[in-house]
Amino acid sequence: MAESTLSEKDTYICIVLGASGDLAKKKIYPTLWQLARHNMCPKNTLFVGYARSDLTVPKLREKVEPFLKVAESEKDALESFFKRCFYVKGSYTESQAFSNLDAELRSIGAKHGTSGGKINRLFYLALPPSVFAPVTTHIRATCFTDQGWNRVIVEKPFGKDSDSSAQLSKHLAGLFKEDEIYRIDHYLGKEMVQNLLVLRFANTILGPIWNRNYISAVIISFKEPFGTQGRGGYFDEFGIIRDVMQNHLLQILCLIAMEKPCTSNSEDLRDEKVKVLKSTRSEER
Repeated sequence: MAESTLSEKDTYICIVLGASGDLAKKKIYPTLWQLARHNMCPKNTLFVGYARSDLTVPKLREKVEPFLKVAESEKDALESFFKRCFYVKGSYTESQAFSNLDAELRSIGAKHGTSGGKINRLFYLALPPSVFAPVTTHIRATCFTDQGWNRVIVEKPFGKDSDSSAQLSKHLAGLFKEDEIYRIDHYLGKEMVQNLLVLRFANTILGPIWNRNYISAVIISFKEPFGTQGRGGYFDEFGIIRDVMQNHLLQILCLIAMEKPCTSNSEDLRDEKVKVLKSTRSEER
């Protein structure tokens, strides 16, 4: 989001759809807390969780808090953060559920937002692709605000194969403008992954020798010290290969192998990644 589009007079509501899930508690809420603790989001930002589970904010906090990094001196800031958090229970497929969500968002914005400014909405889809289509349809039909801008963040995996990915892209293009959609792989937010760009293009020692003349092979290893932990249903449907290899590991491959982009602009980064993928030969079976 361009900094010029943020105003202290406006209210920003971040809606996390799938708030009861593994991704939300381990990645999204910890990230939102980090943004809040470092004053990297407007003070008048509100966080609304939405899911099918029967939760309250205190119950949601119990799930999330073990994954938050909180210093002793930040206890008051953490309390302030959770005072800005709300939770709404509802279905992912029923129109009435999203009408209820819209009513709650309007109520939250009116009670806790700034008066006189715009009320902007950011929808984060921390959901499996199987419900992307109905959820985005209901968001566009029911939950888009006319009091500010709207944005939709689509979390990976983006479909389960080439056909479903193309179908999803066509579906989203029929609902939203391109600048309203953000496609995201949360793995790129890891410090180690972000440091790859600095290591490659800002290191005067490694930069000149990071090429095929000096590097014979690169091995990318992926390890996790835990099991599925409640994600069995998700992995049964999509599988670990679709979840990890075509997203996380291909992104790392691109960062390791791509040429230096013209700028740090997201489109220039994307273009260089695409060049890597087009140059990659697939293994013959």
